[in-house]
Amino acid sequence: MIRIIMTAVLLLTVNAAAFSLFDGEKDTDRQYVGLVRDIKDVVITTQKTRGLTNNYMNGNVVAQLLVYGQRSRMKEEFKNINALLARIEESGAAPYAKQIDALREETLKLNKKAFRKDAAKVFEAYTVIIEKWMQLSRHLIDKRFRKRGGSLYAALVFQNDTLLPLTENIGKMRGMGSGIVARGSCKKEEVPKMEAFADAVGRYRDNMVIYLKTHPLVSQEQLHRINEKIAAYTKLTREKVIGKKGIKLDPNRYFDQGTACIGEVQKVYDAVSKEIDKAL
Repeated sequence: MIRIIMTAVLLLTVNAAAFSLFDGEKDTDRQYVGLVRDIKDVVITTQKTRGLTNNYMNGNVVAQLLVYGQRSRMKEEFKNINALLARIEESGAAPYAKQIDALREETLKLNKKAFRKDAAKVFEAYTVIIEKWMQLSRHLIDKRFRKRGGSLYAALVFQNDTLLPLTENIGKMRGMGSGIVARGSCKKEEVPKMEAFADAVGRYRDNMVIYLKTHPLVSQEQLHRINEKIAAYTKLTREKVIGKKGIKLDPNRYFDQGTACIGEVQKVYDAVSKEIDKAL
């Protein structure tokens, strides 16, 4: 009898430890996903900061206060990342903490000196930083989820490698385009860049549609609306901005139209996030 009782106690202890380990792994999964989402927020805000900075530096003085607003928002997002990193460090699984710290400092330093630099160089510097944030996000996804693969990993990769690049290329088109509109003319060297942004928007939009056809996370009506908005913005850019002189568009409205497109893509991102949360 004593032996049976001891065996039962041992089994209960093992099961409890297994459940505890499982819960701990799930919690770490959620922390990694939370960090990826916090980085996404920084990416979106940095995209907007880049665009508004370029808008202002090409003559739209109204954009200056908006730049400061985005910089303040970015600082709050960094606080969120710091808080989550502290939790992950407590679990002994801190990912890329030094890289995050270095990239945060690089972003903040660029914010401080942006208005004192050449507009085109500042635009490119922000673009490089955004790419680094997206690469870091992908590293985090791979570090935690790649070996397991499956639908969870595929969804995270879709968010990072299709949706974020879509917002990024809309953001580049919006940011450089609003500067062109504020100036009133498109420089020769801006033409191939803007055309490349517009082409990339089309490619990533198509990739988004392909994924959503096999993963119907938004309604067909919503997907059609997203496509229409992005197509209209791209068409406006090609017909009224790229290579044009004497541009009469309102730079603020042009910028806001691009922001609205990014907002629609973020709705898709959020829909995918809900599915991811069900698996966590």
